[in-house]
Amino acid sequence: MAGIEYNRPERDARTRAQNGAVEARATSLDCPSCRRSDEVRAVPAICLSGHSRYREEAGGDRGVGTLEVVPRLAEALALAPPPPVTAGRTASGVLLVLVSIGTFIGGALGGHWFADAPAAEVDHGSMTLWGGATWATAPEPEAELLFLAWISAFALLGAVLLIATSVRTQRAFRARIAAGREDAEEVWSRGWCCARCAVVHLGTGQTMTLQEFRRAVWGAGGYGELAEVHRATGARADSAATDPPRAGR
Repeated sequence: MAGIEYNRPERDARTRAQNGAVEARATSLDCPSCRRSDEVRAVPAICLSGHSRYREEAGGDRGVGTLEVVPRLAEALALAPPPPVTAGRTASGVLLVLVSIGTFIGGALGGHWFADAPAAEVDHGSMTLWGGATWATAPEPEAELLFLAWISAFALLGAVLLIATSVRTQRAFRARIAAGREDAEEVWSRGWCCARCAVVHLGTGQTMTLQEFRRAVWGAGGYGELAEVHRATGARADSAATDPPRAGR
């Protein structure tokens, strides 16, 4: 018993030291702006909270689906910029393909480009002075419809260029993001954001705005100049902005 009583103060001191370390770690996560931690969350947790499940009831039919809701704060804390918009070029390319096909078919049918006619045929309706038959050359395709072939060719060429440019742009963007994603994620994963103040800190006591944090993360990944193109807004998270809509409520 004496030995146990002798070691109790030491155990109490060790327990107080451990509790003090836990309290110090918790205090370091407080928002340096408002000095509170009730609205402080890890940046990855905020960004991953955009996936929610909801139940929809309409017209007596019930269905359960998954709705992806991306709050403004999660969008401002994104790890990487959104991909470039190439849907317009792709749609234009598809439209040019249809134009190319349509003009080619119209020209081929109207101009008899692929008509199976011999090079020359006998004209039995006219006789020469010596009583022989004359040879009349078969009609050639209508020259006024040949411009449709050029339109079809240029439309097809334009479609190939537009679609190839769109695919190349998307591939280059994905390759660039993948090359710097690990370095950007190293900074991004250490961030703590206060939804009340809309500021971010890395546990060092120095706050950053959403734009400054975006510039730091994207700059670490090697695509920092895109932070000026896609600027972060001073969004604050609230229940109305983050909760998915629920029908029947």
